[in-house]
Amino acid sequence: MYTQISQEIFNVGVNTQKIDIIDNKILILAQSKRMPALDALSEEYKELVMSLDAALSTKYKKMLKQKVELLFDIQVTSLFRDYDPATENSCTVICFK
Repeated sequence: MYTQISQEIFNVGVNTQKIDIIDNKILILAQSKRMPALDALSEEYKELVMSLDAALSTKYKKMLKQKVELLFDIQVTSLFRDYDPATENSCTVICFK
């Protein structure tokens, strides 16, 4: 599911992924390639790329929340995600009831 959403939004899959479930939380650590178009713009249009990163992350979180709730029939209370373009690592935390 995580890779599927990544492919839908970024047209790039996930290289590595580790998932841990701790109490009412799912922790996903992943590494995936950055969109080449964003890399191409990052030096000259840093602010634009930062805005695009934020918008894409928001879209990703919305899609992931919907899919998790539908697939597992649980209510997600919080979803946090951050991506480090320098290392291509991301961390996602999904909290549920």
